[in-house]
Amino acid sequence: MRVFCLIAVRNEEGYLPGFLHHIRDHVDGIVALDDCSTDRTAEILHRDTRVASVLREDREGAPHANETSNRYRLLVEAARLGAQWVLCADADERFEESFLRRLREEAAHGERTGRHLRLVRIVNLWNAPDRFRADGRCGPRWTVRMFRVPPDSSQRGSAMHRPWFPPELDAAPQARMNAYLYHLSMMDRGDRERRFEKFRAIDPHNQHQAIGYGHLVDERDLKLKPVLPWRGYRDLSDGTPRARVAAIKGLGVVASALPDRALFDEELYLALNPDVRLAVAKGGFKSGWHHFERHGAGEGRNWTGRSFTGLDFVTIFKTWREAKS
Repeated sequence: MRVFCLIAVRNEEGYLPGFLHHIRDHVDGIVALDDCSTDRTAEILHRDTRVASVLREDREGAPHANETSNRYRLLVEAARLGAQWVLCADADERFEESFLRRLREEAAHGERTGRHLRLVRIVNLWNAPDRFRADGRCGPRWTVRMFRVPPDSSQRGSAMHRPWFPPELDAAPQARMNAYLYHLSMMDRGDRERRFEKFRAIDPHNQHQAIGYGHLVDERDLKLKPVLPWRGYRDLSDGTPRARVAAIKGLGVVASALPDRALFDEELYLALNPDVRLAVAKGGFKSGWHHFERHGAGEGRNWTGRSFTGLDFVTIFKTWREAKS
């Protein structure tokens, strides 16, 4: 069962390394589309060995102007590469780790039952990386982010907030998966306000969303819930955009953003990245650390087994068992 990830990005050098870091080990390939980025987005994509294809959109326009055509192009490319199922997300989103570990089981279940549209529950992190909003229009909602690639696909009409899947699957049976998708860019108040202003500018008359966008900044009746330990997600930093952007500067990584050399797991890094192991063996790099400080950190490569935001019981129980033995 070949499962690919689809992602369209524009100027996402802050969020993109963490996204690639959290998804790369769970899919057969990543198909990306760079929509007029002017930062290091394209460089980050091309450096990641799990990114199978990088498409480019050069038509200028407001954010989301090319959204439906971008998604159609991504799906066509994934089908060309042999994808049977696709998982779709944005750079500022992170799937629950326990869901990613059973991703192929979900695809197999969709094959057996014929439920080719599979929904996750998207939640907006709010004010902290381990809290999400549970009330109102910013509370959890179901959204299709995984589906079977149909034999033929067509493009939807141009509009914002359209689904990822093509019209050919509009009548397909659906299944709600027990999985969360965490939305990181609603975490900070400043980011929420910028998001509100962005959508108000490109959709001033609410033509694309009748309810408008006021709920993005409305905190009346605010109710927050914790990210439960067994629903943890993996990221590179503490979850704040500032931390991610600070970790990337120019063509390299700021030294202060690198982990302590003493904490770096050299053996694990080489085991997780066979291309780096080969490059070190051939003399291209002095060590795994040499590669990590030059390229790996900016690419979002994992360097430790302890890289979860929130908590993850697999890691917790493993540590506990080792301590008891």
